[in-house]
Amino acid sequence: MNKYLVIALLVLASCKKNNDVTSNGGSVTDTSSRSTGQFYEYNILPSTTNSSIVLFNSAHAVCLDTRTTLKNKLFVFLPGTTGFPATYKLIVKQAASQGYHAIGLMYPNDASIYTASNNDTTNTQFAKCRQEIFDGTNQTSGVSVDTNNCIKSRLYKLLLYLQRTYPTQNWSQYILNGQVNWSKIVVAGHSQGGGHAFFIAKKVAVDKAISFSSIDWNSALNRSAAWVTQTGATPINKFYSFNGTRDEVFSYTNVQTQLADMGITGSPVSIDNNNSPYSSTHRLTTSATPALSIAPFPNHNLTCLDMSVPKTSSGTITTAFINAWIYLLNN
Repeated sequence: MNKYLVIALLVLASCKKNNDVTSNGGSVTDTSSRSTGQFYEYNILPSTTNSSIVLFNSAHAVCLDTRTTLKNKLFVFLPGTTGFPATYKLIVKQAASQGYHAIGLMYPNDASIYTASNNDTTNTQFAKCRQEIFDGTNQTSGVSVDTNNCIKSRLYKLLLYLQRTYPTQNWSQYILNGQVNWSKIVVAGHSQGGGHAFFIAKKVAVDKAISFSSIDWNSALNRSAAWVTQTGATPINKFYSFNGTRDEVFSYTNVQTQLADMGITGSPVSIDNNNSPYSSTHRLTTSATPALSIAPFPNHNLTCLDMSVPKTSSGTITTAFINAWIYLLNN
């Protein structure tokens, strides 16, 4: 079976699906104080923000830490294929601890993009699928995403909901002229989500784009999808990546070829035996051992999936990974 067809097992086999969240806005989960302020965590169903959403309705994860100096920037994280924000909370919380308003966004993320695109001889299907998932415009029969369900609309509706429900938290700064203010956003994602992060940064000018364990590689043509090397709205020096050398889903060699073709800053630098700032590269790598090795693709997941991120014996994230995430978020 083509591995892109079984990529849907990526999270399903390692995490229990969380479709039963019924939060109408969330609650404060931690009121401990480092200084003044609080840590806020909300689980918000997409259908709560837009009643037209009925599918891909697992809760968005929202975090804000007012105990630290706020950056007035928004971190938006897009899960991998069949994943959901509840399984990527560590990276979202880390962003919040660094002063970001932080969101793990649920969106239409089944495996259809790979079925439609992996062997497309025109080399245009990846871009068409990603465009439709991003803005809901009808681009291809390969995916079916309307304007209510696309990434752009889901984020906009969530921001409106957050501003309306928590008006003192200043979520409105990420809306400008009735649209998402992308210039204040760091967009990131894992696997399929990492591809969306880079694609979005090509289409609109963002503050930064971070891709975890991701690639758009056309197997039929043995090269990158056409959109990957096209000039985009965001300068290439604002693109960052983090990949495992033993990734079972996307060939590490192909990933590095693609990043080089894109012109991503620097050469691959391992976080395993180097310290921040990693020679100022934008291409981090790791050969670390995943915390959970029984999932279908543990080395594909280890860069940011909660259950796979390497942990110490006490269960905390290893220092190497914390430092790498902080570098990606703050550099």
